[in-house]
Amino acid sequence: MNNKLRLPQALLITALGILLCLMTAYVPMLSTLSMAVPVPYAIIGTLTDNKYSILSLIATFFILIFTVNPLYSVSVCIMSIVPGIFIGSAIRNNRKEDDFNKFDPIYIGTIVTMICVIVFFFIANIVFKTNILDDFMNILKESINVQVAIMENAGMSLKEGFNTSDIVNYINNMLPAILFLQGMIVTFIIYALETFVLRRIRVVNLRLPKFIDFYLPGNAVTASFTIYILVLFMDLIKVNLYTDLIMLNLQLVFNFMFMLQGISVSIYYLKKWIRGGSLKMIFMSLLILSVFGFMGISFVGMLDSIIDFRRVRSYKST
Repeated sequence: MNNKLRLPQALLITALGILLCLMTAYVPMLSTLSMAVPVPYAIIGTLTDNKYSILSLIATFFILIFTVNPLYSVSVCIMSIVPGIFIGSAIRNNRKEDDFNKFDPIYIGTIVTMICVIVFFFIANIVFKTNILDDFMNILKESINVQVAIMENAGMSLKEGFNTSDIVNYINNMLPAILFLQGMIVTFIIYALETFVLRRIRVVNLRLPKFIDFYLPGNAVTASFTIYILVLFMDLIKVNLYTDLIMLNLQLVFNFMFMLQGISVSIYYLKKWIRGGSLKMIFMSLLILSVFGFMGISFVGMLDSIIDFRRVRSYKST
C-alpha cells in the first residue's frame, strides 16, 4: 500500500470502529461486541503509520463525546482503542524483523491494557468524580450477599466463620493479578480477531503463534528475581507501600506465566516422544508431573526460560 491509499482505508476502518462503539452504547443486546471495538484500530496500527492511528483515536474521541457522553468516550478510547493501536503497531514493527517473537504483541498489549485501566481509574476519579474501584467492589459485595441469601433460603448451611467481607477483601488484594490475566485474555482475543480479519481480506498473511512455541521475553527469571529484590529492599527501608500484597501478586503472575511456558515445553516433548515412540519417557514424564502438579510445571517453565530446551529463541516462530 502507498500513502495515497492509507488515508482512505484508515478513514473507512475508523468509521467501522465508531459504528461498533455506537452499537455497544445504544444497543444493550450487542454489548458483547465491545470485545471487537479495538480490532479496527489494531488493523489501522498494523497497516498504516502511527499518525493515522492517532488521527483515528482523536476522531473517535470527539465523535463519541457528541454522540454518547464524555465518560463513555474517555473509557472507550483509553481502555479499548489505545491497547488496540499498540497491539497493531507491535505487529507492524515485529513483521519487519527476520526473527521475532510472535508473542511480543500479546506481552505489549497486556502491559498497555493494565496501564490503561489504571490511567482510566485516575481520570474517572479526578475528572468525573467516579470511583470505579469502589463501585465495582460494592457490586461484588452485593452479588456475594445475594448468593449467600439464596443458599440460606435453600437450606444449605454455610461454613462457620464465613464472611462475605473477607472474600471481597481477598479479591481486592488480588486485583493486580486479576487485571494482568484479564489484560492477557483481552489482548489475545484482539490479536486473534485481527489475524482472522486480515487473512480473510487477504491484505496481510498473519498467523497466530503456536502455543507450543510460547516463551517469555528476555530472561524472565532474572527479571522476576530483580523485582523481588527491589520489593524486599523497599520493605527493608520502610517504604509506605503494601509490599506483602505486591509480593503476592508478583508470585501469582510469574507462577502463571512460568506454568504456561512449562505446559508448552511439556506439549513439545510429548509430541516429540510420541512421534519417536518413546513410551518410557512419556510414562516417566506424566508420572513426575502428576506427583509435582502445577508447581512442577512452573519449575519446568522457569528452567526453560534459562536453558531454552526447545531452542525457540534461535528461529522464527511459525
